Amino acid sequence: MKLAFPALQNFFASFKKNGGTGMPRLPPRSLEKYFEALGHAWQQLALLGLFALGLFLGAKTARSADQGWQARLLELLRTQRLGRAGQSIFGSAMGAFGTDFLFMLAAFLLGLCAAGLPFLLLLPVLRGLGLGVVSGWLYRACGVAGMGYSLLVLYPAAIVSVLLMLSYCKESMVMSGDMLLMLTGKQPRAESSLRLYTARYLLLLLLSVFAAVLDALCFSAFSGIFEI
Repeated sequence: MKLAFPALQNFFASFKKNGGTGMPRLPPRSLEKYFEALGHAWQQLALLGLFALGLFLGAKTARSADQGWQARLLELLRTQRLGRAGQSIFGSAMGAFGTDFLFMLAAFLLGLCAAGLPFLLLLPVLRGLGLGVVSGWLYRACGVAGMGYSLLVLYPAAIVSVLLMLSYCKESMVMSGDMLLMLTGKQPRAESSLRLYTARYLLLLLLSVFAAVLDALCFSAFSGIFEI
């Protein structure tokens, strides 16, 4: 906070000095810190871009699909909705947790593989593809009701799950790179890094339980409002 406020003060002082015209310049030190932060976050930004790509491809697939595929998906969603409606919040949360756990397990194992990086990059694309297809078809088939269902039932927990996915995929990317360096003899074997890797995954696993509970609560509270 001590760094942010002087930077903002200099920014507006530069703007006032130019008479409100022209483009004020941020202090060089502030720019360095911004670029440094971006440099540290490049992996999350790349993974987020891949997720957005999957979301776009999923929505495009839903838009170009024929009526037969649309009817099949809607029937599947209705069957799943009826099945979840008969469950307790705990049972519904366990079902949502199972999906997140499969993605997390795949990322964890790929992180222990020296050649896991290309496959790790596929996980956010697949996650975005699935969400894009479902929400795209809901909007195409049900209009405003489908959009409302996506916003209130699907997206709240999906946002948390995606943020967690960005975190554990990044951890796996770093670990996969370390495994490659160990395999080629450029880095000594380090049991401490494996313990740290596992501990971080356990923390992310606990947070994924929160995402699953949020998913169950949103479904219980809002799914009955919309007719799909």
